[in-house]
Formats: sequence, C-alpha cells, structure tokens
Amino acid sequence: MIVTNIRGNLQEAALQPGQTVDCLPLDYLQAQKRILRGKTNGGVDVAIRLTEEAQKRGLHHGDILYRDETYVIAIEILPEASLRVKPRDAMELARFCYEVGNRHAPLYSWEDADTFAVLYDESMELLLHELGIPYEKAMIRLEEEKRMRLVKGAHHHSHPGVLHG
Repeated sequence: MIVTNIRGNLQEAALQPGQTVDCLPLDYLQAQKRILRGKTNGGVDVAIRLTEEAQKRGLHHGDILYRDETYVIAIEILPEASLRVKPRDAMELARFCYEVGNRHAPLYSWEDADTFAVLYDESMELLLHELGIPYEKAMIRLEEEKRMRLVKGAHHHSHPGVLHG
C-alpha cells in the first residue's frame, strides 16, 4: 500500500462500529520523513510518500493513512526515553536553553509553559545534574508540533566578514 496523503486523525474522526484500527509504529525521527516504509502491528506493509503539502504538515500521532468501512491504518508515534526539565527561574531556563542550543538538540514544549523535554542523552542528564536544574527521566511521545523552533531552514556556522579556509 502506498500512502501520499493524511486522511484525518483518530482524535477528530468518528470510528464506525466494527472498524479495526491497525497502527503503524514510528519513532520521532521516522515521523519527520517524507518517504518511509514500515509494517503495521497487524503486519500490513505500508509505504509512505507524502505530497509536498502533506510533508509541510508532517505526521502526527493518530493520523489516518487508510480507511474503509471495516479497517483503519493510523500512525502511532512511539514514546522515547527523554528528560522532562522544569527550570525554577529565568537564569536556569537561560542556562538550559543555551546548552540545548549549543548541542543542536531538539527542544520540545510541554503542557505547561515552564516544562520542556529533550531526548535522553547521558551527557545532558549529567549537565542538568551539575547545573542543579530539576529534571526527571520519562518516556515521552516527542511530536513535531511541540518542537520549539525560531525559524525554518538549515542552520549553518558561517558568519559574515569571517574568512573560512
């Protein structure tokens, strides 16, 4: 089966009595790809080749890839080992954000404005411990819509007026 568009989301769709939902499990990196292939929990081979428009939206937990009267295939974003971080003040927040940015690590917002999540990394955990910033290990579903970004596009390290080479 080749899928090019998303057909809704389980949170918004009314399932019919007797419809079976078969999930395609993806990690957070797979969910960011435009082209991928995988097997549902029920063993169905699914190839995804999103249109440009669908790619801009991205894949989200519960997205419906296929639907008929009796069967639905939906995306399941798998929880990842993560660090849930809750800085206590502006200085801790600034230090934390500086370190995350310096490592080019993705940063995710949480339900409340004071809590963030990053993918688990032993060195990040050690750093948070050394800085005394409160955190906890948790399995978290890292979804693209919660990823914090200032601008879109590639990041580079060239600076105007600086000669390289």
